[in-house]
Amino acid sequence: MVIKQGQMALDLSLRDTVCFDSFVTGHNTELAQHLIKVAEGKETLAPLFIWGESGAGKSHLLNSCYRLAEENRQSPWFVSLSELSAEKGGEAILADLDDYGIYLIDGLDSIAGLPGWEERLFQLCNMARDRNKSVIISAIKPPTSLNLGLRDLVTRLMSGLTYQVLPLGDEQKIIALRERASDRGFEISEEAVNFILNRYRRETGNLFKILDQIDRASLEQKRLITIPFLRSLELE
Repeated sequence: MVIKQGQMALDLSLRDTVCFDSFVTGHNTELAQHLIKVAEGKETLAPLFIWGESGAGKSHLLNSCYRLAEENRQSPWFVSLSELSAEKGGEAILADLDDYGIYLIDGLDSIAGLPGWEERLFQLCNMARDRNKSVIISAIKPPTSLNLGLRDLVTRLMSGLTYQVLPLGDEQKIIALRERASDRGFEISEEAVNFILNRYRRETGNLFKILDQIDRASLEQKRLITIPFLRSLELE
């Protein structure tokens, strides 16, 4: 498949292991099931809107859907709007996408309030609905709270399913951190994970960032990940 300019096959900040199996669903099982069905060609949703705080797992879910859809030959198209320039004319990235079967758009909040972008997205949603294709869109807030200027776009986004990506509880965060560590090829004890939870901001995305920093420091200093080692680090 030829990748249109501006499309990113996978979010570059995520590892190759990004998939539904590596997503700790917590209370988001129903949402994950819908995305899997879309990726397998068993369900069409135009649109499915997902929202939640930064680091909640929205990008992970959309990238996982992209990967599974590719495996099932569903012709997915993915773009992270937060990675693109919002300058005038950039909205052309959302045009001429008829050849794709699933549209995955991450970070709608990045272009909220920009008339050209909103109109293009509205047209894409209408095209997908008319041609029985799926559109999956994410943002940090629900459509009614994004300060979108095009009211028809708000109506269209609210016409399908809307899910909040609910944050993980502490026990689920422990599982998620230990699984991410395993994916990266190292082990971390539950005691060490609890230390991280008690010392740093608990948003899942921030915890993953801290874990990645710990991994790099451990490799650079050739030290095991122990509590004394963690105490010695100055991480942000």
